[in-house]
Amino acid sequence: MSLFAKILTPVDYLMISHNEKKWFDFILPVIASCIVVFIINVLPKNISIIGKDSLVSLVNGILQILSGFYIASMAAVATFQKQGMDRVMEGVPPKLRGNKLTRRRFLTYLFGYLAFISITLYFVGGAVQLTSSSIKELHLSQYGWLKNSCLFIYLYFVCNILSTTALGMFFMIDKMHDEKSQLIIPEANTVSYEEEEDQR
Repeated sequence: MSLFAKILTPVDYLMISHNEKKWFDFILPVIASCIVVFIINVLPKNISIIGKDSLVSLVNGILQILSGFYIASMAAVATFQKQGMDRVMEGVPPKLRGNKLTRRRFLTYLFGYLAFISITLYFVGGAVQLTSSSIKELHLSQYGWLKNSCLFIYLYFVCNILSTTALGMFFMIDKMHDEKSQLIIPEANTVSYEEEEDQR
């Protein structure tokens, strides 16, 4: 495995295939991003996207907290001791490169991806904030399509983090503590016929 591939290992989460997962990864974030971009454009007063007290500064403040939460969650999942964590997921299990995933491996990929994306987005937002005065001098806001395109891409990743977090919380709250009924078979009587005769 190359150095570049090792760095991007958390992004392998996006390669996990499952019919329901694509809603959290793509469909819901796209819908939510379109709605937010539309609302920002129709509001009578402009919302500051970059700079002090802006959308990016607000999101960066939240990402500061979330990135630590994701790393702690990934560590908790990796060390969580419970029967069933290392079994293949029930129903139609998610697959990565054709291999069915266990619950532990799926959640490790999920929180690893969230940690990687949140840290990356935090530094991207920080770079934009540092260069906000220069960006404003370029007067890019007069190109509405460019502004909305950049805003949509940024909001897509923000909404992707939120929807994927909701999926991870569902597994952490509900599925990880699911108690399945077990069939307990009593031990068979191993005393032989000859031993019974001797005891008599």
